Amino acid sequence: MTTVLGVDGSRGGWVGVRWDGTTPTPCFEESLADLCRAAGPVDVVAVDMPIGLEARGPRACDTEVRPLLGPRRSSLFAPPARGALDCDDYAAANAWSKAHVGHGLSKQAWMLAPKIREVRALAATEQHELFEAFPELSFLAMNGDRFLSHAKRTWTGMATRLELLDRHGLAIEANAGRAGDVAADDMIDAAALAWSGMRIATGRARHAPAELSPGTPSIWW
Repeated sequence: MTTVLGVDGSRGGWVGVRWDGTTPTPCFEESLADLCRAAGPVDVVAVDMPIGLEARGPRACDTEVRPLLGPRRSSLFAPPARGALDCDDYAAANAWSKAHVGHGLSKQAWMLAPKIREVRALAATEQHELFEAFPELSFLAMNGDRFLSHAKRTWTGMATRLELLDRHGLAIEANAGRAGDVAADDMIDAAALAWSGMRIATGRARHAPAELSPGTPSIWW
């Protein structure tokens, strides 16, 4: 039986949804490595966090998928270049980016630097099949490649996403253990990534760039 894990960063750790195509099981751990261990054997881990980074300049995968998101394109932020991750604080990373990339680094991107380092470190161990995915692309595909008109934190946006998850067999029970304390949109995103993870594991996923090559950053959905 094919089993996958969709993962999103959350306050204080990582939230995951383990899915065998029938029953979604939420889980939470402070570290990504612990989450993957707690989930048990899975075929694919789809995580909403940049894994492959460019030395400088934008990633081709981001440039390619952003137009697909329509009104949700602003939800896909530009990750830091690799060199910025070596900096100790935002001011240094921002200065490095201006000097070496040609523009500054957003504070949103820098706030995710610890989790980006964590996911890259785990990917380097090759202990798990990690794939970078993006929930809004998952929902776009669930919705027949039609844009979702409302942001995920609005009531209509959240209700629409919950309806799509339910339709695709990923309704999460209210009693979710430790994972039940995470923000609702983080759980929803993890479930969407489980859906994309299943598509990856079964050879039905889409990805950017269309032609994959070793060392080139990619996004899957």
